Amino acid sequence: MKICKIKFENIHALKGVHTIDFENGILGEAGLFVITGATGTGKSTLLDVITLALYNKIPRIDKAITESVIENEGVILTKNASDCYAEVIYEVRGVKYLSSWSIRRTRTGTLDKRKQELVNLDTGKILVSTVQEVVSENERIIGLNYNQFVQSMILAQGQFSKLLLAKKDDRNALLEEITGSSIYRKIGRAVFYRYKGTDEAVKTQKIKMGETVLLDPEVVKEIQVDIDTRKPLLKLKEVEHDTLSKKKILKESILKNLKLQQNNAAKWLDFLKRKEAFLPQEKQLAVHNELVVFKDQMLVLMQTQKTIVAVEEQIASSNSKVADQITVKNNLVVLANELLKREIDPLQFEVEVNSFRSQVLDLEQKEKDCYAKAQQESQRIQDRNAELKSYGIILTVNETLEEQISKELSKIDALIQQKAISSIDAVRNEKDILTKRIIIANALVGDKKLFDERRKAIVDLKVKIESQEKEIIALTTQQKEQQSFIEALVPKVEKVKGEFELWQQRKSLDDHRHDLKDGQPCPLCGSEKHPFAEEASQILVKTLEENYKELTSKLEVLQKVVLENKFKCENVIESTNKDQQSLQLKLIDFQTLELKIEEGCAKLSWKANEALQIWEQNTLALSKEVAELDQLENFIKAKKVLENLNNLFVDYLVYKRDYSLAKADLAKVYDRKDITAEVSKLSNGFSACSSTLKNLQEQLAVSLESLKEFTVEQAKIQVVLIHQLEERGIATVEELRSKIVDENEAAQLRANLQGLTEHEIKLKSNKDAIEKALNEEQKLDDTSETLDELLVELNKISVEIEATKKHIWEQDNKITLNNLNKEKLKESQVMLDALQKESALWEQMNALIGDANGKKFSNFVQDLTLKQLLEYGNQRLIGFSDRYLLDSSSDYDGLRVIDTYMGNTKRSVSSLSGGETFKLSLALAFGLSDLAARNVSIESLFIDEGFGSLDPESLDQAISILENMQHESNKSIGIISHVGELKDRIGSKIKLVRTAAGYSTIEIE
Repeated sequence: MKICKIKFENIHALKGVHTIDFENGILGEAGLFVITGATGTGKSTLLDVITLALYNKIPRIDKAITESVIENEGVILTKNASDCYAEVIYEVRGVKYLSSWSIRRTRTGTLDKRKQELVNLDTGKILVSTVQEVVSENERIIGLNYNQFVQSMILAQGQFSKLLLAKKDDRNALLEEITGSSIYRKIGRAVFYRYKGTDEAVKTQKIKMGETVLLDPEVVKEIQVDIDTRKPLLKLKEVEHDTLSKKKILKESILKNLKLQQNNAAKWLDFLKRKEAFLPQEKQLAVHNELVVFKDQMLVLMQTQKTIVAVEEQIASSNSKVADQITVKNNLVVLANELLKREIDPLQFEVEVNSFRSQVLDLEQKEKDCYAKAQQESQRIQDRNAELKSYGIILTVNETLEEQISKELSKIDALIQQKAISSIDAVRNEKDILTKRIIIANALVGDKKLFDERRKAIVDLKVKIESQEKEIIALTTQQKEQQSFIEALVPKVEKVKGEFELWQQRKSLDDHRHDLKDGQPCPLCGSEKHPFAEEASQILVKTLEENYKELTSKLEVLQKVVLENKFKCENVIESTNKDQQSLQLKLIDFQTLELKIEEGCAKLSWKANEALQIWEQNTLALSKEVAELDQLENFIKAKKVLENLNNLFVDYLVYKRDYSLAKADLAKVYDRKDITAEVSKLSNGFSACSSTLKNLQEQLAVSLESLKEFTVEQAKIQVVLIHQLEERGIATVEELRSKIVDENEAAQLRANLQGLTEHEIKLKSNKDAIEKALNEEQKLDDTSETLDELLVELNKISVEIEATKKHIWEQDNKITLNNLNKEKLKESQVMLDALQKESALWEQMNALIGDANGKKFSNFVQDLTLKQLLEYGNQRLIGFSDRYLLDSSSDYDGLRVIDTYMGNTKRSVSSLSGGETFKLSLALAFGLSDLAARNVSIESLFIDEGFGSLDPESLDQAISILENMQHESNKSIGIISHVGELKDRIGSKIKLVRTAAGYSTIEIE
């Protein structure tokens, strides 16, 4: 994977658009280059651009970049910028891709959602265009995730020595993350849970098999005999049950038919009542049927009357509407007179208002054209003014702009005359000279501070050594005195101990003496007086015991103090020896630094014995001079812009005057908002009103003609119909209408009459059928038994049948269940055998690589990975130093170094100095890059870490190794550093220079 080009805008301190081509030009030819610049100018920003565009992360923040991170952390987007973007062109296996990242602020000032896109530059096709998809697709194409990429290709600040100094668990986690081998932890965890699952399955299967119980063969035989005996008895009872059921059904049918016969008789009575009640309706239906032939004529006559009324109402409405439209038309003419400010002819209404609209539109267009020209010039003025702001010149755009421009041009001419520099190239040459002096001056100030710190450290260390030597003498003297006390105290302790032991031997006699009482004879001597009985038990015992304890305690305290002083003295001696060795090294470093300061002073013509404050003032003066040159460069660029701005402002004033005149001409003719809308409203209203009025008049004529026709037709129908009705004894149309029933009602009456007829037929038919069926059933009926007796007997047999069936089913079910259990046990045993076989396999796998956290297998794999990594790292380390080798062991948590200068002794990496740690970290980082290169071709490498901790010889070795790496592998290697020797040794440079505005620019040389 190779980084070909980066392009970005407004990232951190780098404001504006910047492009760096690593594949072509100076950087492409060199291969090895250094990235230089003062602190805070944005050297590490170049690495941020790469990881941001590829993975939406940057090394200095340990999380994905979101809108809230940008706002809260104050990163990525340059201060006061409204948008930013980062693009990386990279090549993998001959195919080039463009990965981009961008974000902008909305009008309200909040950050919009960030955008990412990945394009195949060979085909021009957009592969993916969302944040997550772009990151995932970049990981797939490159073959490295973010952590692997940072550890393999971008050796960023703070990440360099993490792997070297990590403890075993942390180191394995880092290796697992870097190499993408987390799958082994998942496998180990999966094996563990698979084993647990199979073991539980075996236990569960055994429990299930134990729950299944089989019947004894003899019991099965007895059950079968019982079933065979009961089945014939069941058949006999079922035959008897069928015979009784038929008798029961016959008797129930006879009872049912008798009941139906009674119901039918009752229905006949009800039917006769309904038939009698329907007679008036039947007569009404007959009259209706006779007169219904006149219904159509009656309806036509009634409809004609309604139509005549409706037409009369319509004529009245039309007359009212005509009057309203005439009023509206007159109002529109009045509005048009007001708009045109004169009387118009109503017959020429549309012609006159449209002519007026054309006149107003021409005036409005002239005003807009003048305004647009003025605005265009105004925008050009704003653009030039904004450009001037970037050069540090702030103007206020108002009527005094010409005067402001004249003042600024005078200031610029005065500064150019003062500096005697009139071209940008001359300014930049002078800035380069000053920048080189500033770099040397900054280094001198830093070395001076380091010089003072080291001198103070040497003095402090000498004082410490002197104090430790005094402490050693005091501890030695004190130890001798305490030893003398111990030698004098030991005989006393031995003497007291002897007396105490002698007293213990005489303990039985003394105890007996303590029991003697005056007046009673002693068993040993016969004396009745005992002067020493109380003295021996009270005084002698206590005195000897207390004296022995006191001396013993005193001896133990002295011995403990002597031992502590001995250890303390040894520790002080060891510390003193180390401090003396450290002092010698510091003195050598101090002398080297002193020579370096003298060389720097010679280059700048400074005095080495001057105070640090004077050096800082001189450095500040150089920086101020560079800032003045930056300002001069901006002013030279701004001079042309100012002259152009002055011409633009003159043109703007002319356009502004033309706009004012056009606006005044328009106001004389038309001073409202929208002429088109007003004219359209008047014209459309007048046309609509004229059209409506014409339609109403035509409609009124038609309505009058219709009224005349309907009146004649009504008279004709009425004469004919009345003559026919009089022949049938009906005098008026209203009487005819009262005798004709509604058609729905007539239909209902006919249906009711039809229903009564059909019901009568049905009742008669049912009566005949019931009587016939009843006669036949009574002939077959057995009258010797009643229905209740049959039901009791039938119920008894049913109970016996059900009990017998249930018993046979239960016995059958026992045999069936027993057979199923036999098959189930066979299947369960097969399953158990398979589970036990599988469990044995996973038990063995779990013993080898399984555990609940997956740590066992992961550690095994990472130990192999670490072994390979150390081999690669040691190969790289040989180029740095032949003294150290990296080593690991299972009984030690961290990494160790083998010191070949000290008899191959092993010690912790944490005991190394800063320079040694850097060299080993760099070798390990290169080893990690080599390890990753087995699967991914790494053709670009960026290093952003601590070359300043190396001594001159180690620095020279590091540069030589980097040069050899570049020539051997043809990699593109970039180094971020402040170290002067590194910048002088490597010819190709990416320089980041701070501008007067506080931002940075990029120069490649």
